Amino acid sequence: MARVIVVGSINHDVTVTVNRFPKPGETLSGSSLTYGLGGKGANQAAAAARSGVPTVFIGAVGTDLAGHRLRTDLAAHGVDTSYLREVDSPSGTALITVSANGENTIILDAGANRAATIEPAKASLFPTPSDIVVLQAEIPAEANAAALAWAHSFGARVLLNLAPVRASDPTTLSRVDILVVNESEAGLTLGLPAPATPLEAIGAAQALRGMGPRHVVVTLGSKGTAWASGAQAQHSPAITLGQTVDTTGAGDAFVGALAAALTLGKPFSEAITDGMRAGATAILAPGAASSYAALPTITRN
Repeated sequence: MARVIVVGSINHDVTVTVNRFPKPGETLSGSSLTYGLGGKGANQAAAAARSGVPTVFIGAVGTDLAGHRLRTDLAAHGVDTSYLREVDSPSGTALITVSANGENTIILDAGANRAATIEPAKASLFPTPSDIVVLQAEIPAEANAAALAWAHSFGARVLLNLAPVRASDPTTLSRVDILVVNESEAGLTLGLPAPATPLEAIGAAQALRGMGPRHVVVTLGSKGTAWASGAQAQHSPAITLGQTVDTTGAGDAFVGALAAALTLGKPFSEAITDGMRAGATAILAPGAASSYAALPTITRN
């Protein structure tokens, strides 16, 4: 059966909720404090598994208590953690502040993610052309480059969520099958202002596709999603399911569900809808991966 294989980051999320974000030099009282599983890679793996597709995660945690908890939490989502190795370094940590309207700010220390590598998996994990290997930019660029080459050596498709944006070799983008960015990341990658309207976002998706990826998605939050695939280039309006509680991890839910839908052979337009529905579901509950329990299972047509 086709799988989603995620090579990426895994973090210990420390989240505090406040009425508003503090100004520089200001101290505010928070209304709640939580600890949980995070990191773009782990979140996307959790979302793919919750969507009903076999999912494998490749990454690194520390030997600290946070690392042990992260492994347990990720496995609880149904993710295969056989290739999550322990290294002599603190686990990655994200300090997250969530405002009353659900917006967030994040400060990240990569920690053990700096040691992420596919090497432990190469001897026994062999992707197939039906699999999708998912990458982000929260692990070293050389680790992503090695993972991309490894995936393509087996004919697997590669989805790159270029977040956060960093200087990318055009050759790397030309070898990516699916590129996912938000509007800010699209602008930075193109060296242009971020698209301000859905129409501009469609243009950005087409321009990014001209850099090599077969499919490009530009997520726009509450404005929906713009995408370009083959001869198609269009905007999909946002899906609203209820009151926003916390937007943390919504983009990762989208990516994980998108990858899951594509491994099931769904048309790109339908996979976009599945991803958007997952993102819309994730914002109804607090936390990143902790909000994925209610993600809908994706089925073949």
